[in-house]
This record gives sequence, C-alpha cells and structure tokens, in this order.
Amino acid sequence: ARCTNTKGRALLMLVPQELQFLKYLRQANVELTEYDFPTNKIASIQVQLEDLISKNYYLNRSAKEAYRSYLLAYASHSLKQIYDVKSLDLQAVAKSFGFTNPPNVPLSFGVKPSDRIQRRGGGGGFGKGYNKGGKGQVIQKKKTGHGFSAENPYGVRGSSDKRQFSH
Repeated sequence: ARCTNTKGRALLMLVPQELQFLKYLRQANVELTEYDFPTNKIASIQVQLEDLISKNYYLNRSAKEAYRSYLLAYASHSLKQIYDVKSLDLQAVAKSFGFTNPPNVPLSFGVKPSDRIQRRGGGGGFGKGYNKGGKGQVIQKKKTGHGFSAENPYGVRGSSDKRQFSH
C-alpha cells in the first residue's frame, strides 16, 4: 500500500544478504509473515526458462529491460549497506531473469563525470592534437599520408607519389 492509512498485501522475496531489510519493515510496523522454502521442494524450471527466453525475441527483450530496471533500482536504493549493487552476483541475477550469461545492457550508475571519456572535437581529420596526462603536454597527431585534408578533400595523390596502389 503506497498511500497512508491504507492496507495492502505484497510478496517480497529476499536473498540472504537482503534479510537486514526486514528490520526496517518491522520498525515501520509492517505486519510480516516469513516463509522458508526448502530447496528440494522447489521445482527446477531454470533450463526451460532459459530456453524460452533465448528463443522468443519479445520475451528476451522484456527480460533484458527487466534485468536493467532491476539493476538500476538496486543501485538507486537508499539503503546502500543492504542493497549494494557492487556486491551483486550478476551471473546469478541474470539466471533469475532467464539468461545463461548476463546481457549487455546500458547502465549509468556509479559513473562520475571525471570518469567519462573525454572526446576531442572535430571529425577525425588532422586535428591539433590532444592532451596526454594532465601536465598540458600536447601530442601532435602525425600525418598518415592518406591525403585527405581541407586542401585535398578527395584524397587525390600527387603524380610524384610512388607508393603502392597509387594511380
């Protein structure tokens, strides 16, 4: 129940490292009923789940989105001492979503602006160089001789160029 003065029911499944969360629920006077399921009583459907996810494009895409949302929600939780995304076993989490290996999903948590790749301006021509380190050293990009420049936009080689493949 999201609103105050309302009742609701929810099923919450926790892995062992998340059991500390129950303390916070008890402090908030949330009525809890805990269940333990013996592993020998749980049907093993992992192989069928992985097979289904791998064969159905739409289920695969939905599982990827759910996997990504789970990781982002985990990372944004305020109780970092319980929900620490860096301590997650990504292989096990991926298996719970029906993947044999963790899928490649775009994530942006934990990236500081200083960690981002600094890109040089320009379109890849013979730029003015780039900074290496932080000491202000500028490394000049060497010309490769491919002939493309503002003066020679089509890369036509001069008649004196005797390198292989020149016409």
